[in-house]
Amino acid sequence: MSESWKEIQGLNNWDGLIDPTMNPHLRREIIRYGELAQACYDSFDFDPHSKYCGTCKYHPSQLFEKLNMSQTGYMISRYLYATSNVNLPNFFQKSRLSTSVWSPHANWMGYVAVSTDRDQIKRLGRRDIVIAWRGTVTYVEWIYDLKDILRPALFSDDPTIKVESGFYDLYTKKEDSCTYCSFSAREQVLSEVKRLLHYYKNEEISITITGHSLGAALAILSAYDIAELKLNVVEDGRNKIPVTVFSFAGPRVGNLKFKERCEELGVKVLRVVNVQDVVPTVPG
Repeated sequence: MSESWKEIQGLNNWDGLIDPTMNPHLRREIIRYGELAQACYDSFDFDPHSKYCGTCKYHPSQLFEKLNMSQTGYMISRYLYATSNVNLPNFFQKSRLSTSVWSPHANWMGYVAVSTDRDQIKRLGRRDIVIAWRGTVTYVEWIYDLKDILRPALFSDDPTIKVESGFYDLYTKKEDSCTYCSFSAREQVLSEVKRLLHYYKNEEISITITGHSLGAALAILSAYDIAELKLNVVEDGRNKIPVTVFSFAGPRVGNLKFKERCEELGVKVLRVVNVQDVVPTVPG
């Protein structure tokens, strides 16, 4: 694994690693990143009678331990939050309690983690920064509310690069009066990636982003954002830190120009889907 990790992360677009049979290292990594995405669901407080409904049930230092995932070898470095002031019905969980709720505006959206275990780093062949996004917690009708409303991503000077407006709003909106989302989800994740890349600047690093359903859409959007801003470009532009997305049951995120730009920037996306699932085929 340590010798082939760049190929596993998509250096050659997984050529020969999926067909006719899947490479065992790739299979293991897909499952591993799927479990890191699943942790966002398993630790989310769904209970409407809890004053903490809409947040994570565990402190960052205890999340993997509480989920019996201590063997992952990762440490949570930051939780990610988004404002509920977006047009995504039935997505944001809110407590039914009228007082003493943890936040009237924010929802917990996932986390940024970094591999810290020496044995895991040796096995992986590099230090891995992971961004895991939470998906929807209700039935899939939410996606039809997005319709086909495209808007410029505005992460570059090209207005023809467009993404679904619902994903964009969830990623970029903020609430100044809220402790948890006075900075947008975008600002939170970008600042943490910058910090970690600077802290580990003398090491071999990868950036891996994962999520399920709506979380998969946010994974692709944030991967594009990181690459478009050249956060992954080091040594005066001579080298690029690999940016890879393992997307599970993810919907379509942007137009053809968005797809082409992701490819130009070297963002690698492996989409894992069930053929009967409607979500990966919409918005149309």
